[in-house]
Amino acid sequence: MIIGIVGCAHGELNLIYSTLEKIEKENNFKVDLLICCGDFECIRYKIDNDCMNVPKKYRKEENDFQEYFTGKKQAKVLTIFIGGNHEAMNVLKQLYYGGWVAPNIYFLG
Repeated sequence: MIIGIVGCAHGELNLIYSTLEKIEKENNFKVDLLICCGDFECIRYKIDNDCMNVPKKYRKEENDFQEYFTGKKQAKVLTIFIGGNHEAMNVLKQLYYGGWVAPNIYFLG
């Protein structure tokens, strides 16, 4: 099993998955699991920004996660993440013990 690990995602899932795909092609292997170590920022709606502990100047109206949450895109690899200090806590509190935030993307709780 090949496991990829990434630090803070800050909602940049498209960049992460495209970089992962490039690394897979260059090295001729397939990553089976991606672990994100915090600041995933699963912002579904604009209101989720109000629940983030982030200075307003760093808040984004939207990020890539919305495409995965709505089903427009699907994570290319099983992705699990832990929460960081910059999260939409209203989302993660609903999944206190963990759960799926989007197809193929799991919050560990």
